[in-house]
Amino acid sequence: MNIRTIRNFMTIPVLAISLAACASTATNPAKHYDVWYAKEAKTERDYKLDEAQCYDAHELEPGQPVALDSLSFEGYRDCMMAKGYVLRQY
Repeated sequence: MNIRTIRNFMTIPVLAISLAACASTATNPAKHYDVWYAKEAKTERDYKLDEAQCYDAHELEPGQPVALDSLSFEGYRDCMMAKGYVLRQY
């Protein structure tokens, strides 16, 4: 076996691995978080009470997924905003 054959033999696997590594992409979608901020200083207890009242008023269950375009979410959002909160997404 000559040097050229050995070089070609080594080049093909290295090139294949390099191309495969470059072709891979992240499969996790971008994430965002919705966070309520109070316009005025409020305690954690006040926030939980306000949130519970808005959940109850719009027949939502805490921790259950809600479609953002649903009327229930819109009512909940409006309720929280009326209590002095701003929804921030990041």
